[in-house]
Amino acid sequence: MRAFAGAWRWSALSTWLCAHVALATEPTVSVLNGTYEGLYLPSFDQDIFLGIPYAQDTGGPNRFRIPQSLNTTWNGTREAKQYGHTCPDPTDAEYGMSEDCLNINIIRPAGLSSEQYSKLPVAVWIHGGSYQVGTSALPNYNLTYIVQRSVEIGQPIIATSINYRKGGWGMLYSREVQGSGQTNLALRDMRKGLAWISENIEAFGGDKNSVTIWGESAGSFAVGQLVLSYGGRTDNLFHRSIQESGSAATAWYNGSDWYQPIYDYIVDKANCTDEVDTLDCLRTVPYESMLPLLAAPIQGPGWYPIVDGDVIPNYPTELLHSGRFAHIPHLYGTNSDEGTDNAPAGGVINNDTQLHDFLKGSTGFDFPESVIEKIMELYPDDPAQGIPLNTGEERFAEQGYQFKRIAAIMGDVFYHATRLDDARWYSKFSPTYIYRFNTKPWQNSPTATEGGAAPAYKGVSHFSEVAFVFANPSFYGPWAEYKALSDQMSAQWINFVAGGSPNAEDLPNWPLYNGSTSGLNLVLQAHGRGYNGSYVEQDTYRIAGREYLAEWARRRHV
Repeated sequence: MRAFAGAWRWSALSTWLCAHVALATEPTVSVLNGTYEGLYLPSFDQDIFLGIPYAQDTGGPNRFRIPQSLNTTWNGTREAKQYGHTCPDPTDAEYGMSEDCLNINIIRPAGLSSEQYSKLPVAVWIHGGSYQVGTSALPNYNLTYIVQRSVEIGQPIIATSINYRKGGWGMLYSREVQGSGQTNLALRDMRKGLAWISENIEAFGGDKNSVTIWGESAGSFAVGQLVLSYGGRTDNLFHRSIQESGSAATAWYNGSDWYQPIYDYIVDKANCTDEVDTLDCLRTVPYESMLPLLAAPIQGPGWYPIVDGDVIPNYPTELLHSGRFAHIPHLYGTNSDEGTDNAPAGGVINNDTQLHDFLKGSTGFDFPESVIEKIMELYPDDPAQGIPLNTGEERFAEQGYQFKRIAAIMGDVFYHATRLDDARWYSKFSPTYIYRFNTKPWQNSPTATEGGAAPAYKGVSHFSEVAFVFANPSFYGPWAEYKALSDQMSAQWINFVAGGSPNAEDLPNWPLYNGSTSGLNLVLQAHGRGYNGSYVEQDTYRIAGREYLAEWARRRHV
């Protein structure tokens, strides 16, 4: 769930943009509000349109309000040739940052015949970043490679990505916010972006009736929440879902008892305490003054969506178990060693007492004493059973003598147990394909030729699969075995976007999850570099622990 801390540097796409020499005719598209001119990328034979607004500026009177539809039109042509501003967050604004941030990027193949070019399936990428940081402009999220790959395999798609409000800007909550109805703005932003796609994507050659929502980490939480939104109402805005490492039940759903003191603190620091409508007063505070107030660290996980009785009408586990979610095809999975990202490192957990106290006091838990004892029984202090997987008796003791034990627990609490529960219920109603990704990232290898080697204790960590799916060699690395895995995975994702199944003749068979009473996963891994290729497994790893943690998920207020 932590924000990806990779290299914030311009990607190959950015280099081409900077060096781009305009052709005689750049691609243009007329949407409902007017005409945009994009860029033609000869290296990829693609048209790209960047930073197109899908809603009004969220500053001033629109701050902390439901996203407002665009209400202006224009004659002539506007440029869509660079990424739009990211929505405010505490990080450096390398790509530009402001409240005028609700924008979309669209990448399409160029040069297809009119018959081929009409109604291409559409993928909508929702970036991660713990719901607190991030932007669609990150080089890891360069969509040109996966669109290129779609043309190579004869399944051309249109790929899009959006920005949305994060942190307190998109999830401010209190009694005042609840009473105003301006809740869960991040999710409302996403639905507004999907509504813009529904209204305009046909102008780009896309099919508004074939839209796949797709995200990783917090983006995957969001996909799960969109699947549950309004109790499963899609409004024909999306038709398939891809979740990489995250469930609607991974996140927190704290209420006003949690957020009210934080809200009151912000109101006080903004000198709004004496106003009749404190929320409206916050809309008048200059952006430069609000930014540090909402960027200030708060205890616990930060700002997340809440159960508002509207967008999220009930706890996710309740919606899931009552079948109140979108019955659409799903592709969903986790990485083997998710827990190394959330486990406390640096020598924090060395003995049973420290492990017990961490489980008792960590934000998001509230387990009775007997439950903590049962978790410790189900996850014994045996490094061979710990995470990272398949590292035997190695303890990585510098991270804590029981680091592998807590990594197994944390990974299952937030990712593997919630995924298990979701998969069982998704597959009751719709085609569901589940994976476990099990290949260390290129930077994680001690023989990496550049970029450095990530610590061995991280294993197949959170975010490891993204480079392979996006098919960008700058991130999956120079090895032929890794290129082959990327070719496989990107094709599987594209096939799913195109038709709801990842399968094709030249790919490993990916069975439906409910093809076995135990559930079936496709283990995605390289062939070579110490791996034996992809294979199908029963979904029974650490099953007793995962089932127990899923049973107790509601005590985490999910």
